[in-house]
Amino acid sequence: MAVLLSACTGNRTADTYNEVIHRGDTVYIDRNSPIWEYLEFRTVREEEYSAAFRTVGEVSPVAGRIAEISAPFAGRITECNIHLGQKVREGSPVFGLGSSDFYEAGKAYFAARSNHTLAAKRYARQKELSANGVGTEKELEQAGNEAYIAEQELEQAAAVLGIFNADTSSVRTGRPLSVVSPINGEVLKCDMTIGSYVGEGEGPLAVIADLSEVWVRAFIKERYFGSVREGDRAEIHIPSIPGKTYSGRIRYVGEIVDPSSRSLEVIIDCDNRDRDLKLGMFCNVTFFGTPSESIILPATALMQERESDFVYLLLPDSSLLRRNVVSENTGNGSVRITEGLSCGETAMTKGGIFLNM
Repeated sequence: MAVLLSACTGNRTADTYNEVIHRGDTVYIDRNSPIWEYLEFRTVREEEYSAAFRTVGEVSPVAGRIAEISAPFAGRITECNIHLGQKVREGSPVFGLGSSDFYEAGKAYFAARSNHTLAAKRYARQKELSANGVGTEKELEQAGNEAYIAEQELEQAAAVLGIFNADTSSVRTGRPLSVVSPINGEVLKCDMTIGSYVGEGEGPLAVIADLSEVWVRAFIKERYFGSVREGDRAEIHIPSIPGKTYSGRIRYVGEIVDPSSRSLEVIIDCDNRDRDLKLGMFCNVTFFGTPSESIILPATALMQERESDFVYLLLPDSSLLRRNVVSENTGNGSVRITEGLSCGETAMTKGGIFLNM
């Protein structure tokens, strides 16, 4: 650098050290020094700025739009009503499942329902007779007790069917349970064989999901926590499809920082009608924060010493004052100063390297 300065300023290299004097945080430069020709300054002011930074995300299903359907009880597959890629609607049958215990529970339910119906009719008839002075109080009380007991037995039988995850309105005597889809979507997995025995909770026999919209889960570093908000725009890029951009909006900014990576989860809603985004796929995510008034300086204004960032401010007497700042990289050759500078001050934006010679 001394050679460069010598080439630019003639034979004054030996005098350079006398032209720049450091006294604490203040730097004095000889007013006649050619160094001034290489220094540039700018008045500090605020301008509209939207933080943009990139990270990696992973495609995942939207909560509530994917269903992993397992056998609600141990039994035998009696029928399969779906195939891979099939579009199904909520309530559509997926597969049939039967077992001796389920058939017995269904039989007990229908017996209890029949008994309840008869008991309720007897009680109603007995009340009518008593109202006309024909029946006795004892007969009315007995009919009422029988109706009450029949109602309790029906509720118990329905509760037993509930253990099998069966809807009483769809149960048929001697028929297997028809397991239905809880959502609208497409069949992503169909892993069952008619006649095979499956255990309770063995794993999903079918997976159904609505992938017209997906979530992209990304993790951002601690320095960007204040740069993203719910509703902010984000762009998704897939390495395998260069040149195509997918737009999204931030749905949720997490509240728990990962202790190992010091990062925060951000969930982005992303349209996927073209089905380019596959579950589990990694992608690049570019965040665009909410525009705000910020102090932006060229990256050349920022000086570093050990772990501190600082800039030089031009004072009225032409001396330079070192000022520690907090900054973040904007990614386009500039830095955003978040702490340390005020509007109206004059910051040196170029030439700081000459002050350290």
